[in-house]
Amino acid sequence: MRTCVTLPIIALLLGASATTAFPSTASSSARAMPKNAPVNAAAGGRAQGRRQLSSKIIGAGGDLVQHPAFGLRGGAVESVAAASSSTSLSAGIGLVEACGLAAPIASIFVSLSPFPTVQKIRRDMSVGDLPLLPYSSLVANCFIWMIYGLLKSEPKVWSCNSFSTILGIYYFATFAKYSPKASPTLPGSIAMHFKAAVGTILATLAVAASMSKSKAASILGSAGVAICIALFASPLAALKTVFKTKSAEAIPLAALK
Repeated sequence: MRTCVTLPIIALLLGASATTAFPSTASSSARAMPKNAPVNAAAGGRAQGRRQLSSKIIGAGGDLVQHPAFGLRGGAVESVAAASSSTSLSAGIGLVEACGLAAPIASIFVSLSPFPTVQKIRRDMSVGDLPLLPYSSLVANCFIWMIYGLLKSEPKVWSCNSFSTILGIYYFATFAKYSPKASPTLPGSIAMHFKAAVGTILATLAVAASMSKSKAASILGSAGVAICIALFASPLAALKTVFKTKSAEAIPLAALK
């Protein structure tokens, strides 16, 4: 009987000792929670603050937006970008306007460049081996661009080309006066060049009169570019003579005279 009473008492004492020496994990965690909770909450708050800061500084699409810590404003950034774009656009417009003013003057100088050569033809009363093609193509080219400028209401285009057309007619008439009727260096004959120039003029007038301004200007612009290429390539008509005579006298360039 004494043994039966003693064993439960011993078990109770051992249980109490174990509970005192090794407290349970759940109880320990429950008691430790209040001490660590403020630290964890503070760390979490800082992380969340950083995420909010990042989301405020860098908005959708990577745009900078206002934040009190940095004083950045999307409007300011956009204003700087707009100002830079406006400056570039203004510079581009200024360059275009400068070229627009220089182009008519350059065109007149190009048209005047054969003048010394034509004056030499008048003095010598001979064209030598010079080709007629540069002058006949000058008449056709400048007349097309004159009509183009009138259709587009561009005084800078039609004014300088009107002057160049008159010069081209003068060059052609002077050359024809002192040139043989036919020569390999022309090339062809004077009559052929005359018909080609007159035919181009009549065709240009027909296009301008029978079509709308926009369509006629488009067609004449393309034709003008093609004839302009022929104009600047026309001195090559004398290339065969240059190789044959081993002299550049047949090339109608005043700079070579």
